[in-house]
Formats: sequence, structure tokens, C-alpha cells
Amino acid sequence: MINNEFFFEIGVEELPTTEVKGIIQQLNEKVSESLKTEGLEYKEVKVFVAPRRFGFVISGLSESASDKTVEKKGPAVNVAYDKDGQPTKALLGFLKSNEAALENVKIVDNYVYITKVQKGVSAREALKKMVPSIIYSLRFRKPMKWGKGEFEFVRIPHHVISLYNGEVLDLEIFGLKADAKTVGHRFVMDEYFSVSSYEDYMSKLNKYFVIPELDKRREFIHQQISEFEKQGYEVEKDEELVEEVAILTEYPKLIHGKFLEKYLALPEELVKTTIKHHQRSFTVRKNGKMTNDFIAFIDMPSDEYGNARRGYERVINARLEDARYYYEKDASVRLESFNERLKEIVFQKELGTLYNKVLRIEELSKQIIEILDLNAKSDTILMTAKLSKADIGSHVVYEFPELQGTMGRIYALKDGYPKDVALGIEEHYSPTPTTIEGAIVGIADRVDTIVGNFIIGNIPSGSKDPYGLRSKVDDIYAIVEKYDWDIDLKIVIDRACKLLNREELPKELLEFFETRFELYNSNIRYDIARAVRGLWTKPLRGILSAKAIANVVGAEEFEHFLVGFERVHNISKKHGSVEFDAAKFTQKEEKELFEKYLEIKPVVLDLIGHLNYRDALIRITELRPFIDNYFDNVFVMAEQEDIRLNRLGFLKTVDTLFSEFGDLTLVERIKS
Repeated sequence: MINNEFFFEIGVEELPTTEVKGIIQQLNEKVSESLKTEGLEYKEVKVFVAPRRFGFVISGLSESASDKTVEKKGPAVNVAYDKDGQPTKALLGFLKSNEAALENVKIVDNYVYITKVQKGVSAREALKKMVPSIIYSLRFRKPMKWGKGEFEFVRIPHHVISLYNGEVLDLEIFGLKADAKTVGHRFVMDEYFSVSSYEDYMSKLNKYFVIPELDKRREFIHQQISEFEKQGYEVEKDEELVEEVAILTEYPKLIHGKFLEKYLALPEELVKTTIKHHQRSFTVRKNGKMTNDFIAFIDMPSDEYGNARRGYERVINARLEDARYYYEKDASVRLESFNERLKEIVFQKELGTLYNKVLRIEELSKQIIEILDLNAKSDTILMTAKLSKADIGSHVVYEFPELQGTMGRIYALKDGYPKDVALGIEEHYSPTPTTIEGAIVGIADRVDTIVGNFIIGNIPSGSKDPYGLRSKVDDIYAIVEKYDWDIDLKIVIDRACKLLNREELPKELLEFFETRFELYNSNIRYDIARAVRGLWTKPLRGILSAKAIANVVGAEEFEHFLVGFERVHNISKKHGSVEFDAAKFTQKEEKELFEKYLEIKPVVLDLIGHLNYRDALIRITELRPFIDNYFDNVFVMAEQEDIRLNRLGFLKTVDTLFSEFGDLTLVERIKS
């Protein structure tokens, strides 16, 4: 069993939290890729990151890379040999540089080749080259330079550990020579000490209050929260906050503090946001009710004299006092009054103010109400639209932007607006609103943002989507599906375009909606998603059609139907007219198909009109034997032009009925 271990650490000044996830990802990828490139076998690569250090350990590392046979291409034969068949300088030079002899030469396709065994390099030598290369190749959001600017890294490094089986592997990074020394927690042991292995490193760092591995720090945080809750408390757990604390600390230690009870009179969301977002602390409940307790995590072994606790309490009380002041100032006026302030807040430079956006949201909401026949809800929907952005003009949201929507709900309820309006104001930002008000206004808001950004040229490309337009389109489809709304999005998009004084839609916009619709349905089956993508303008119909197809695809009857459909589609797809005269049908097979079509069409369209795609698809497959019989006996491309065009017009009509389900030619058949 191979037990070789290589351990590497680089000690740095305080890491920015935004760089931690990137460092972990890059090291995992680059170390594994480099080992593979070098031909070194290994059992495991483990990456660790803490605020003042990061690195990796490779266990089960092979002694050396395996020998490998390499083939090298040399000069062309007419260059390698002279007219007498003697080797030229070009060939001799090629052989010398590759330490080969004439007997090693072989000729393939008029070129000289040699085959040689390349001895595998030792793990030590490979690591000396590999490790500095990995570290220098790391990329950061905001790197810093030091000295005379010749070095650039995430932060200034202070030490490098490089140990191969307990011995220092001689290498140099950023002018620092590797050794076997590291440093403990800055508040406990700020002097360097030696380690002999990764296990020894972990043991000694634990003694000096450093937990290098991020997942272990997460576990330590959860363990302390569980211990605290045994006292009868319920900590409002927030995994994002746990992650943030774990990234920020080398040794996260729980402290328990209290804020003044008077602040419990504030809305809970305001208290929680103040404590969480501004002090990275957790609120606490008891018997289901919020208390004036909080817990925080300090980066030190203990708070023996309570100084850290008192510091947290002082700052949290001060922030809660600010929150109380802003809340009471806002509560003294009605929510609607904040709309006036929106006239001074720019939404996007080329798209006007937030007040302009609210007016557009109202108009688009009216359009959607009309399409969906939601007149009974018109008053509350339009009131929600009117107040949807009002809280952005409030003092609390100015200070605490993350409460946008939440404060709108709180202020609306305070002013006596219906509950559905208040919830709609908050939920119109959500992809899963529970109220019709929030859903309609949410669609209107997103359509306005998407159309506006496409009009001014902010089109997502590659990984760049600064305004989150992709997720906004996905949210629209999710809301439509959740509420089973048979909405024509094209009408709403056209209206949004006109509200922005643009008569013609950008071509890329429609393609964007169509592409996102295919991706939205791809969880069903990629070929079915592709088949229904053209139905994106009425997304609920496309979604239901995709589910109906998925329900029957693979069944023998449907597989036969797809064959018949393809025959109809392929022969008529280039024909531009659906005009035909049934009186010109001369063969009984075309008359029989026509009669069956007349019987089936109204039934299928009625079922589709009632959004029953499952039964509609079952009924349309009844055409299959008639289609088979038609093509077995009728020659469509007759020499007589009027007969040929008449038959093509009829088949184009049949194909149009099939298109209600999408482009079925894209559904993959099971090969027999």
C-alpha cells in the first residue's frame, strides 16, 4: 500500500470572504489535473482554507510517474534522406536531440518517426515543478500587488510549508523558501512552530485554536448551537450565515448576548435583519416567540471578561435604535406617499425612474387581467401594482435594502390595505407567490425589466447576465405553471415594448424567451422540450403538451403515429398554403382521411381549448391508420398540378392540427 504524503500550506494576510469558494474550487481542480498530467497516481486530494492560510494534502501518492512510450514525428522522408538514401543533417539532428539511433527510425506516411520510452519522473521532481505552477495560476476577483509590483496574489504571503513524507521539499514561491513551520491563532500563539505531517499539523493547530478545514468549522458552529439550544432556546438557523461565519473565522466561538427588550416592539423582520446582516449574529426564540437574546461567533478561543459580548450588545442596540427611528418615521405616513420619492430614484439610466417603472407595471397588469379575465380581482391587483415599489422610497429600506418588499407588506397592513395586497407587494419578487396579486404583478414587473433591457442592448451572453434576465424568464414560466394560467405572453411583451416607445420587438428577445422555455421543460426530456419550444408564447400549453407527450412516448401506438405524422409533415412542410377543395379528391383513401380529420379536428381543438392535452393527443392518434392507408395508396406528387397542389394543401391543413402539440418531428422514436 502506497502511503506517500505531500502537504502544502501558504500562510497569508486576512483573506477576503469573496475569494474563499474560488480558492477551494480552483485548488481541487488544478491539483487533480496536474497530478493526472504528470502521470502521478494518488488516493485523495484534500483542500483546506482558513482566513490566514490555505493549502492541500495529497495522500496515497505514487513514488513516481509510470514510464510511458512516446512517438515523435520527425522530418519528411525527402528531407531526412538524400538521393543516395543517406541520412541528412536534419535527420541526424532530430535523432541526437531525442537520444535515438538510426535503427529506431520508422517511416509512416512519408514521415520519419521514432518510438522511445520516457521514464516517469519522481514524485519529488514533479511536485517541485507542479506546486509553484498551481499557486501562480490561481485567479482572484481582486488580487493585490506588493513590493515593486512584481508579485500579484490574493493577499501578501508570509510563509510556505512544503512537506513530502515529513521532509521539506525544496521549492520557492513569491520569494519565500518552503520550510516546515506554521503559526497558530493570532490571539493565542503568534510564533512559528514546526510540523512533521498533515496529521501533526492538524493536531498542533487544534491545540493553538485554529480549525483549518471549512467543513470542520461549520460542524463546530452547529455543535455549539445545539449545545446552546439545550437551555430551552431555539436559534433561528440560517445556513448562509453559518457559512459566512465559518469563512470569516479560524476558531468560531459562540457568545450569548442580549439587546434591550423595547426593540421587540419592532417588526421581527427588521430586528432579524439588523442582527443578521449588520452584525452576523443569530436571533433566538423561546416557546416559538422571539426573545431579546442573540448569539454571535467571535474568532477567539473565549470571551473570558465579556468584552466581546458587551461590544456586540452595544453595537446591536445602536443599530436597533437606528432601525426604530427609521421605522417610526416611516410609520407616521401612508405607504402610498413614498411613491412620490420614486420620481427621484433611477431604475436604470435609459429606462427612467422607479416611478416610470411602476406606471408600466400597472399598465401591464391591466393587460394580464384582461387576458386572464381576472376582473373580479382587478382592484386588488392594480393596488398591488401601484404600491409594488413604494417601500423603496422608505427610510428603512434605504438603510436596509434587503427588506425591500417585506417592509411594503408591513406598511400596507399598518395602513389597512387588504391582506392579499400586502402579501402581493412582498411576493411579487418571489418565483412562487401565494397570492394572485403577487403573481400578476410579478409577471408584469419581470416582463418590463426583460423587455427594457433588451431594448437598450443589455442582452445576456455567456455567463454574463448582470440583471438576472434568465432567472426572470424562468420565474414567469414557473408562475404560469403554478397558477395554470393560459396566458399569451407575446401580447404582454408587445405591450411592454410599446410602453417603452418601441414599435418593433428585438428579434433576440423572442429567441431568448424561446430558448429559456426549452430549458425550462428540459427536466421532462430534452427532445420533448425541443419539440414544444415553439409554444413558448402560450407557455402553459407548451408545458401541458410536453407532459402529455412524455406520458405516451414509447408506446407502440404513439410510435406508429409519429411515423405517420412525419410523412405528413415532411411532404407538406415546404408548401405554403392550406387551401384545398375536398370535391377534387378522387380516391377513397383521401376521402376517408378527410372525413376522419373532420371528425377529429373539433374534438381535439376543444380538448386543447380546455387544456386537456393528454386526451387531445390520444384522440389525434386515431388518424394514424387513415394516414398509413392514405400514403400506401395515394400518390401525392401527381403530375397533374391542380391535383398535386390540392393534396398538398390538405396535408398542410392536417399538419397544422398536429402543430398544436409542437414540432413532433423532434421527438425521438424508439428504434426497433
